Amino acid sequence: MGFAHFFSARKNRHWLQRLGVWSRVESSKHLAYDALSVTTRDGLSVTFTAAEVDQPQLGVMVENNALIRAMWHYVAEHSQVELRSDTAVQSYDLSGQQLHFATGEALSYDLLIGADGANSAVARAAGIGMRGWDYDMRCLLAIVETEKPVAPATWEIFREQGPYALLPLDQHRACLIDYRSEQEWRSADEAAIAEGLEQTFAPHIGSFELQRHGSFPLRRQRALRYIDTRGVVLIGDAAHSIHPLAGQGVNLGFADVQELFEQLAQKPLDQALRGYERKQMAVNQQMMRVMDAIHVGFRSEHLAARAAVALGLTAVSKLAPLRKQIIRAAMGDSQI
Repeated sequence: MGFAHFFSARKNRHWLQRLGVWSRVESSKHLAYDALSVTTRDGLSVTFTAAEVDQPQLGVMVENNALIRAMWHYVAEHSQVELRSDTAVQSYDLSGQQLHFATGEALSYDLLIGADGANSAVARAAGIGMRGWDYDMRCLLAIVETEKPVAPATWEIFREQGPYALLPLDQHRACLIDYRSEQEWRSADEAAIAEGLEQTFAPHIGSFELQRHGSFPLRRQRALRYIDTRGVVLIGDAAHSIHPLAGQGVNLGFADVQELFEQLAQKPLDQALRGYERKQMAVNQQMMRVMDAIHVGFRSEHLAARAAVALGLTAVSKLAPLRKQIIRAAMGDSQI
């Protein structure tokens, strides 16, 4: 969905600034936020603010297409980069380290980076298997224009059928996110979608006008390995697709890129790829487990699980060092 927005951790925004990409992102397509809150299905809430760690903001909401355009403009200006956006790869000769294009042309490479999404053709060509499962849920994203001003804060509320959340886009625009069963959202027509969003979000943000929407199924997936000895490496969604609860998928992808390039700058190719795989597979799987724990714990019908969530939130609300650690992790400055 081209209109999708995501969280950009402060660390990654600074990285994009150093690269010279961030200045090319249209100013109207991103918004800094300074607070985030989570509410359980039992009504317990905890809010985190940038002020708690003496920072002006926690991160930035960025429109996906705007960042992609900025990146295309950035690489197009570099003479070392040759763009081939007008053709398609017809076949992969990994043993010969060549790509064969639909035009009949062949291109040799030393390193093939598979950054082609969850249904990665590069991973299939390399025979890299995937492990994962469907959550039997669907995420609806809707862009709305609000009558009342929208605060620069994001929030998420859990309920029996799935959580819902708000991402601020500007003073009178927001991205509404509503997770429900696969069947409910797939079978809903325009009127049902508008009515469902109205019932869910109007009590929080007042009246709004639905501009556009789209949805996608939720799936957890990870590659069994990130590299192939024939000069292949997977990054981003080609290597891992996580539950989007915390909007961290793109931040994990950025971390993959940074770690891969750091390894390549310091070591021979084979050692660099092994070092990248060892580091990022551990980091990404940890985040996947955290997202699964949140998904299960916050939706659970079992009293023990809900009591554990309540106890955890109570501890977070009272322990300033723990709160600061969580905030810094959300900003990309540390890990939980």
